[in-house]
Amino acid sequence: MERKYKSIDVEKIKRVIEEMREKSSVKRVHFLGGEPTINPFLEDLLKFCRELNLYTCLGHTNGSKVVDVNEANISIKAYTEEKHIECTGVSNKTILENFIRAYDKGIKLKANTVFIPDFIDYEEIEKIAKFIASIDNEIPYHIIGYIPVPSAPWRRPHFEEVVKAAKVAKNYLKYVTFSCPDENFTRDEKYASFVII
Repeated sequence: MERKYKSIDVEKIKRVIEEMREKSSVKRVHFLGGEPTINPFLEDLLKFCRELNLYTCLGHTNGSKVVDVNEANISIKAYTEEKHIECTGVSNKTILENFIRAYDKGIKLKANTVFIPDFIDYEEIEKIAKFIASIDNEIPYHIIGYIPVPSAPWRRPHFEEVVKAAKVAKNYLKYVTFSCPDENFTRDEKYASFVII
């Protein structure tokens, strides 16, 4: 069964943003859902938000494109190019370069990685943490325990494994958090995260 999606008119989105700003204390707009940088209206909406002096944030992005926002949470799938290609089908060179470009543009960055035992493992987490620290060791880094999907060969990590991965990253970065949903997680619980001090 093919799903049909209906696009919301960009002018309607602008009206909602403007109403929210006028009728409440909204000061930030987060662009989320899938990959926000492929939305054809993103640049127009960001310009509109700047005109209203609203703080803009990409909730999650793959880093394949740098856009003019105040803040971005970039997912670094892997530091090793071969692993990134295996995971995503494309090279990570542009993503790593864009991470640096975004930082140099003054975009407040956060980073995250999915920890996958025996694939995106401790060694890979260490490489990513070193890369981030080479730019700024105060960039927050979040490690997410992998949640298995059908037909994927990888297993769910144990809580202790994700803790160890976070400790590896903490050797290089000041702000490291992690989350590790177990097999019984509910939607609310999956957002719980822990801090490595």
